[in-house]
Amino acid sequence: MFDQELIFQVLGLTVIGAPAALFCVLGLSSLRGRPLSERTIVTCVEVAIVTGLLASIAILAMMLALGTRHVPIPLGHWVSIPHYHFVFKFEFDRLSVPFVILTFLLCGTIGAFCARYMHRERGFNRFFVFYSLFVLGMIATSLAGTIETLFTGWELVGLSSALLVAFYHERLSPVQNGLRVWCVYRLSDAALLLASVVLHHLTGEGDFDKLVRVGHWPEGTTLLTEPQCLAVGLL
Repeated sequence: MFDQELIFQVLGLTVIGAPAALFCVLGLSSLRGRPLSERTIVTCVEVAIVTGLLASIAILAMMLALGTRHVPIPLGHWVSIPHYHFVFKFEFDRLSVPFVILTFLLCGTIGAFCARYMHRERGFNRFFVFYSLFVLGMIATSLAGTIETLFTGWELVGLSSALLVAFYHERLSPVQNGLRVWCVYRLSDAALLLASVVLHHLTGEGDFDKLVRVGHWPEGTTLLTEPQCLAVGLL
């Protein structure tokens, strides 16, 4: 008899680890001053995207077959004091997993197109480093189980978006547009930080599960009142 929880954990970590490994491989090779060849970069991108996609599809199939609606994957309590808890956690449910699958499909399509469009481009390696950072941020944001995880993923998305917009930095216009994108993300980050403070004030921690009194999405009932939910949502 197979261990369902162990399989969920392995598949979940694969979904998160595939784009993280891609970013590490491309980023570390760039830091060493020995970027990979175009063919190797494209192969790494294909392997990471396909691996993450298949793992996320497998999780969804198991959830549907077993009737599972909620698979949390915590990465430990980083800070735990009486009135504050800092936790990185990812949540796999029937809302987040389809979004992850869509993210892998769209990013895979973009990667396949750019591999040909950017062929022999001087910044080929740099582009895919930014691309891998964007994919990692999107996956982390989609699966965020705490406000801290959400903020981290959103930061990665914002940073990579600004860098991609300013990719052709030899010209002034892309750099200016990248700065505008970065400023917009800074404003949204301020609102997200404020929402984090409000959430910690209301529940004592940033865990989204603490917002639900009984059950999980979509059957769960919220712990917050309607005005409180509106206050957090408007931020």
